[in-house]
Amino acid sequence: MPRDYVEDELSRRSVFKSEHYLSIDYVPENLPHRESELRALAQNFKTLITSPGRTSQKFIIEGPVGTGKTAVAKRFAEQIVQAAQRRDIRFHKLHINCRVNKSAYLVYLKILRQFKPKFPRRGHSPEELLQIIVEILETEDRYLLLILDELDYFIKQKGGDILYNLTRLMDDQLNAQQRLSMIGVGRHIPLDSNLFDHSTLSTLQRNIIRFEKYTASELNDILAERNKMAFVERAVMPETLQLVCEIASERGDARYAIELLWRAGKQADSLESSVIIPDYVRKAKADTHPEIRKEVLESLPRHNQLLLLAAARKLKEGQSAYVTIGEVEEMYRSVCEEYNSESRAHTQVWEWVQDLNAHGVIDTKRSGVGQRGQTTLLGLSDIPADLLEQYLLGILDRGRL
Repeated sequence: MPRDYVEDELSRRSVFKSEHYLSIDYVPENLPHRESELRALAQNFKTLITSPGRTSQKFIIEGPVGTGKTAVAKRFAEQIVQAAQRRDIRFHKLHINCRVNKSAYLVYLKILRQFKPKFPRRGHSPEELLQIIVEILETEDRYLLLILDELDYFIKQKGGDILYNLTRLMDDQLNAQQRLSMIGVGRHIPLDSNLFDHSTLSTLQRNIIRFEKYTASELNDILAERNKMAFVERAVMPETLQLVCEIASERGDARYAIELLWRAGKQADSLESSVIIPDYVRKAKADTHPEIRKEVLESLPRHNQLLLLAAARKLKEGQSAYVTIGEVEEMYRSVCEEYNSESRAHTQVWEWVQDLNAHGVIDTKRSGVGQRGQTTLLGLSDIPADLLEQYLLGILDRGRL
């Protein structure tokens, strides 16, 4: 009888009680060291509850990766919706990742489908979608708090028109009820006067909450709570938690700290150890690069992933800081053959390169003195090419299954 590896794995003892609490999507009830930011949002948005429709709010939350921006926005949104429900106000929240919904049309469609889930994907212009959103909010007496995550990426790609359009939804009506408020989230929102009208710029510039990196002590408080929820009792040694916090405090990144702890737990399970020792953290650090945001890589369209794999391989092969776009295109065609995909033309590849640059995954620059003609050079400033290749191979190979 063949061995049943799934049942075999399920029957093994694990240091984990629930890995869910170490997931990037999990937002805890309590957010240590972000109480002041939650209070600031509550103070500024409370008029949406005390005087619904009289005013709207637009805020920016910005700061480095792993500082709790998205978690705070989501937790606050949940609390204000609950407060509204207790007062019979039809208040909704919606979180939209602008890396995934990377056009105004897709953002408006996602808003609309919050209220009309079966609304058709095609057949309307962005302006028509906005008008339908306004009609639904008004005729059904609803209010919406919209969280636009990764907004800095969107603005760099598409400009600031989306903020103008959303903040001016009700402007063509006299004394209209203000039904849409917004929180923009990103590492650094480019509030440039060339991208926004004066009124929008003035509003956003005075409504910014900047998140600072976590200290080692703050990371310890965060991990202590996750430890209780995610692991069986006494599975994590105090020295292990301390080491994770020391490593992650160099970047002040709670997301990195949580991933290190999770990977150390997986190492313990693979060795059938009931205790997570510090050495498992050191191994996890060697296998983890904090600059690689796996959720970004996994959300990329397949051909962007193939092109990025080609760039990583070419950079690794040449052992140079930069390679030309032509060299990457040649490797890209080879990668497409490997994955049974039809390669695309130069114009499309060029657009993908710009998109990957906007994602912060690759660097681009124009060739300089010493090279014939002008061409685009591609490089990786923070991510080792071989490690990026490993991650992409894992993603692409899972897609083959």
